[in-house]
Amino acid sequence: MANKSLLIAGAVCVLIAVASFGIAGIESADGINELTSIDYMDYVEGPDTSFTYTFTDEDGYGSSGWYVMMNGSYQDSDENGLTDDCEGVSFTVTVVRGGDVTEESSTLTCIYSDDPYEFSDSQYDPDPYDDRIIFGYVCATVDEETGYDCTEGEKYTISSDTELYIFDSDSYNLAIGDGAMGLASGFGLGLIGSCCCGLGGILLLIGLLTGGKPTPMPGYMPHQGMQQMGQMPQQGMMPIQGQMPQQVQLPQYAVGENIDSSSVADTPISVWDSNQ
Repeated sequence: MANKSLLIAGAVCVLIAVASFGIAGIESADGINELTSIDYMDYVEGPDTSFTYTFTDEDGYGSSGWYVMMNGSYQDSDENGLTDDCEGVSFTVTVVRGGDVTEESSTLTCIYSDDPYEFSDSQYDPDPYDDRIIFGYVCATVDEETGYDCTEGEKYTISSDTELYIFDSDSYNLAIGDGAMGLASGFGLGLIGSCCCGLGGILLLIGLLTGGKPTPMPGYMPHQGMQQMGQMPQQGMMPIQGQMPQQVQLPQYAVGENIDSSSVADTPISVWDSNQ
């Protein structure tokens, strides 16, 4: 007979594994669909010469801000370390109260480099071959070294004499993060399901191979040597193993035997005569 407790535990583990696989498949599919459906152009506005945005930090870990873009391509024909198409182009950042905050809230870069270990604007471009180039950053507070000073809830206006495109990098990165989290969640649930499936299989196997009553040893009688209920042992008698008990012979007596006839009266005596 199998071990029921182990079989039940194994069955529960297998059920948890099946449920985990199902949820993992759904989470992974949602994550993949979300990642593949993200188009960075959905987070790009322009062309225009002025844009106004409200600064927010949704996750509380800093914002990657807005990337200032314009038409052009990444090349440096004069090898001066600057992208040719954005040389001489500038922009300003203002707020409703406080005026011009370009210096404390933004950075004008227009940097070009072929070395992958050196900074270049093309490294942060989601599509460096779409005939748009990055040449500045606004309120990218996630970069603590640069020290962007932007206030939560404040409205910032980015403007230029050149037609610009503004890429909302923070919203784009948050969308990618949500999709990646869904994919990671599905992977984690799948890993848990695999562990539960393995554990459940082991418990089921052990449960099938163990359990039940122990097999008695050959020649062993479970009730050997035990006295039957209600039987009293004979006093002074010790049974000998392998010997049949002997029957005890009681002495027999005959009526009148060993009585002296001379002491017996010949004439019966009446009790009534003795009282007269």
